[in-house]
Amino acid sequence: MGRIGKLIAPVFAPIGIDWRGSVALLTGFFAKEIVVSSLGILYATEEDESSDALQKALKASGMSPLSALALMVFVLLYDVPCIATVTAIKRETGSWKWASFNIAYSTFLAWFMALLVYQGGRLFGLA
Repeated sequence: MGRIGKLIAPVFAPIGIDWRGSVALLTGFFAKEIVVSSLGILYATEEDESSDALQKALKASGMSPLSALALMVFVLLYDVPCIATVTAIKRETGSWKWASFNIAYSTFLAWFMALLVYQGGRLFGLA
């Protein structure tokens, strides 16, 4: 997963997300709940059970509050909640065309809105 994350990292760099965030977003395709646990695993916070362990690890890695906000916007807007929903869309419409369109459209919309948040925040000096 790390290699895949590093491969797709340039796509997420304009919205302030590094390769570990890219991996977490990719795993979130299977279930959005996995995004936070993936970040916890990638930042090796499982040994520390305190509620702010992941927050400390993210700050130490250089993730700014602005990039964290962009990550949250992306997660909230990429409308594909899980692969089961994509399969249901395919089954209901009888075509992979609509299921693929749903994935592409919602992912692009989420990326674009996260880009507006991150780059807009940088423009106003919030980074």
